Amino acid sequence: MRNIAKIVFIGAGSMCFGLSMFRDMFFGEKLRGSTLMLVDINPESLGRMTALAGMLNELSGAGLKIEHTTDRRAALDGAGFVLNSTAIDRNRLWKLDYEIPKKYGIRQTLGENGGPGGLSFTLRTLPMVLDFARDIEELCPKALLINFSNPESRIILALGKYSNVCAVGLCEGIFGGQGHVAHIMDMPKEEVDVWGAGLNHFQWLTHIRHRETGEDL
Repeated sequence: MRNIAKIVFIGAGSMCFGLSMFRDMFFGEKLRGSTLMLVDINPESLGRMTALAGMLNELSGAGLKIEHTTDRRAALDGAGFVLNSTAIDRNRLWKLDYEIPKKYGIRQTLGENGGPGGLSFTLRTLPMVLDFARDIEELCPKALLINFSNPESRIILALGKYSNVCAVGLCEGIFGGQGHVAHIMDMPKEEVDVWGAGLNHFQWLTHIRHRETGEDL
């Protein structure tokens, strides 16, 4: 059964998160007939990703209707789902989030979701995301906001505490873990089966087995 909806993708110009999201949306038919509205404040990036979305849509036969705009509020009107993959000057500031604490003896894994780097990332990101939430409350209050940006857990916590928007965090950590395990074990990814549990960015692989034999790896 198909789910026909209007899906608004804010931050669609992202070459990182945009490509990941396109991969998930265009390789299945459950969204056939839905409208995918791509939104970004950078017209050049938006144009490039819109062209890519159109090509993937045609090649995959996903059957989505692709539209684009730089006007977020116009895009949100009537949306059923809102995807967020935005960040503010991501790479330059992320580097500072890591290097400044390191200068004072604080080592972080990435400096993106936890520790002092995660705090800085949160403080500059939340005002923007809460602006999105206010628009959603006004223009499409029944929409589900799917957050695909970091700091993942802190954004979702803030939305739950300071907005009326229904929101969920999206992280492909379990699937990424499967790939990392396969690489470490020098095995094809298709032969490794994993089971996981936890929350976004706090995930544990509870079982790692050979997909065909069931052998505990």
